[in-house]
Amino acid sequence: MSSSYLRVILLLGALNVVVSLSITKSLITKSATLGQVFRICKNLCPGCDHDSLQFLFRHNLVRAARFEPPLIWDRRLQNYAQGWANQRRGDCALRHSFSNGEFNLGENIYWGYGANWSPADAVVAWASEKRFYHYGSNTCDPGQMCGHYTQIVWKNTRRVGCARVVCNNGGIFMTCNYDPPGNYIGQKPY
Repeated sequence: MSSSYLRVILLLGALNVVVSLSITKSLITKSATLGQVFRICKNLCPGCDHDSLQFLFRHNLVRAARFEPPLIWDRRLQNYAQGWANQRRGDCALRHSFSNGEFNLGENIYWGYGANWSPADAVVAWASEKRFYHYGSNTCDPGQMCGHYTQIVWKNTRRVGCARVVCNNGGIFMTCNYDPPGNYIGQKPY
């Protein structure tokens, strides 16, 4: 295990002691400690832009709450996500009918209209599904979704790549792809 990888795990673990384990927008206000972790995330995403770092940082906060190893940014997944997001630019309405075809990847998608939604907003929304997930029965509350959350914390997932586009109708579309994918029927995420 590399020393930078170990430092991220230790720092994220320490952060979980200092900050509430629930992933809410209140985490954003803990800027000093979060700033330190954000800088370390740059090691897992060399040369990344601000959006990519936000995606990676928020994913790894959620994973740290479950003591899962941090994800590493993957340019191949980012390029794939960007291609899909670019196709959606003309019609950003959220649909769940997409198949990622040639790759066996996990995917989370997010759409918001009328605001400047950030990567952090998308990951916080996906992570908030934790409240609907029941580990013992490996189920979601009836009528609720929790698959976005379970994909983020899936124990075997190691890489993520995401994209964000502003749509022609003023909406924001974001997508993240995960490798290896999660959410296998009959298996628990951790």
